[in-house]
Amino acid sequence: MEILNHDLVCIGSGVAGMMASIVASNTDAKVCLVSKEPLGWGNTRISGGIISTIGSDKHTLSSDMIKSGKNLNQTHLLEKLLDNSVGVHELIESWGHLFVSDHNMSDQRKKIKPAGHSEARTMLSYQRGLLLANTLRSKLLDTNIHIFEEVIACKIILNENKVHGVLLYDWIKGKWKALLTQRVILASGGGGMLYFPHTDNMRSATGDGYAIGLNAGAHLIDMEQIQFMPFGITYPKGMLGIELGDTSAAGPYGVLRNNKGEIICSDLSNKTREEVSKTIALEIMKGHPTPNGGVWLDPTANRNYQDGEESWENWKTIGSLDPLKLANGTKAYQWKECFEVLPTQHYIMGGLLIDNKGNTSVDGLMAVGETAGGIHGAGRMGSMSLFDGLVFGKIVGNEVAGKYESIKKLSKDYLEEEKDNFINHVANQHGEQNTIKLKRELGHVMWKYAGIIRSQEMLVDGMDLLTKIEKKSHFLSVNWNKSINYQALEAIELRFMIQTAKSILLSALERKESRGSHYREDYPAMKDSEPLKNIVIHLKNGNLFTLLKGNSNE
Repeated sequence: MEILNHDLVCIGSGVAGMMASIVASNTDAKVCLVSKEPLGWGNTRISGGIISTIGSDKHTLSSDMIKSGKNLNQTHLLEKLLDNSVGVHELIESWGHLFVSDHNMSDQRKKIKPAGHSEARTMLSYQRGLLLANTLRSKLLDTNIHIFEEVIACKIILNENKVHGVLLYDWIKGKWKALLTQRVILASGGGGMLYFPHTDNMRSATGDGYAIGLNAGAHLIDMEQIQFMPFGITYPKGMLGIELGDTSAAGPYGVLRNNKGEIICSDLSNKTREEVSKTIALEIMKGHPTPNGGVWLDPTANRNYQDGEESWENWKTIGSLDPLKLANGTKAYQWKECFEVLPTQHYIMGGLLIDNKGNTSVDGLMAVGETAGGIHGAGRMGSMSLFDGLVFGKIVGNEVAGKYESIKKLSKDYLEEEKDNFINHVANQHGEQNTIKLKRELGHVMWKYAGIIRSQEMLVDGMDLLTKIEKKSHFLSVNWNKSINYQALEAIELRFMIQTAKSILLSALERKESRGSHYREDYPAMKDSEPLKNIVIHLKNGNLFTLLKGNSNE
C-alpha cells in the first residue's frame, strides 16, 4: 500500500470539488484532488451550463428559493450562499469561461428565467457545462494540486474521532493508497444511478459521498427529497432518461396531453419541476400512458408567438433540444409536432448535514455541492446547482486554506487493517452474485417504490426488496489485485448505493406528508399546521436511524 501525506484531500472533480481545490491551493498547502473518473468528467460536464446570478436583489432570490424549497431550506446556508456570491461569475470569466451575450444590449450577458425564478437572472454558458468543466480543469492543472484520476475513495480513516486520512482504491492499477490528512472535502456529486435507467446523471453518480460521510459519523438531511426533471426522453431505450429541460423548456404556450390527446397540464413554464413531474406520474398511474410509457408534450403553439419563438431559440442555444432531434426527429426539434416525455431523476436536494462553512459533525470532514444537503430544501430551482457549486466551493476552499496541522503518523499495519476491513465489508472472493445485475435490481426498486409517487406500503415493500439485494451483495466474487478492475469498482459503488438507497427510503417513510419533491399518495397534503422538521439520518452500530430536527426557517 502506498502511503502519502497531504494537507487537504478533496474527493470529486465536478464544479464544487474543482472550485474548492483551486481556492484552497492559493496557499502553500499540499492539496490533493481525487477523481473516480477522468478529471472533470462528471455531471458538470453534461449539465446545461446555466448559472444563476443574484438578479435584482438577494432577498428576492432567497424568497424564490424558499418558495421552491417549500420552506425546508436551511436559511443560514442560503444567507451564506447569497452573501458570498458577488464576483464569482467574473472570477470564472477571468479563467476563460464565456457567457452568452445579449446582442440587443451592449456589454450585457443574456439572461433567462428557468422554473422557479420570478425574474430573468440566469446566464447561459457557451458550450453548456462542457466549457465550465474545461475552464475549471484548465485552471486546476495550472496549480500545484496533486491529482489522482480513476481512483475511488473508499473510507475516511479516523483516529480519536478525527479525520486522519482517506483510503483509496486505484481501479486502473488494482492498487491501494492511503492519504494521510486532517482535512477531507466530500464533493463527489449525487446518486442518479440509484434510479437507472431513469436518470440523466453520469454513471459515476452512485451516492459515494453520502455513504462515505455516513460511515465516518456524519449525518444526512432530508434524503427523501429527490428531484425529477419532468421532461426526459422515453424512446429509444438507449436514450431513456436523457434530459430535455425543466418546465420552462415547454415554452410559454406548451401543454401536456395524455394518450387521448386531452390536455392534462398547461402554463407549464410557471410551474415547478416537482408539480409537473407529479402530474405526469399520476396520469400514467391512471392507465393513460403514451406508447412508450410517458405523456405527450405539445409545444407547437409556441411557434405562433414571438415570446414562444424566443423560448425555442433559447433552448436551442442551450443545446437541450439536440437529444430531442436524435430521438424524435427534426419536426419535434423544431417544436412543430408533439413528442413523448417521462420524468427522469436529476438531483438530490438532501445530503450531508453541514454548517455555513461546509463542516460536517466530524472533525476535519467537509462537504460541498450536491453531496451536501439543506440549501435547496424540497425543490431546487433551475440553474442553482452550478451557482451553489461555484459559490460554496469558494467558501469551503477559503475556509480550509492555511488551516493545516501536522499529520499524526499511522502505522502501516493499522492502515492495512483498515483496508482489509473495507474489503470484507464490500465483498468476498467466493460468491456467485453478479454486481451489475444487483445494481439494475436496485434501480428498478428505487424507481418503482421510491420514485415520484410514494406510499407507506410501497416504501416498506421497497425496503424489504432492498434488504434482499443487500443480502445478495455479500456474495460477490471480486478479485482485488487485477488491473483495470471494473469488477471491484462496481462492487464498491454497489455498497455505497445500497446505503444511500436505504437512507432515502428511511427518510421517505419518516416524512408523513407531501412536500416538494416528496409526494405521498397516502399523505397528499403538506402539514403546515405542524412544526416543520428536517429529517436527519445517522448510523449507529451498523444500523440507520432517523432524527427530527427543528427547521431553521421557522
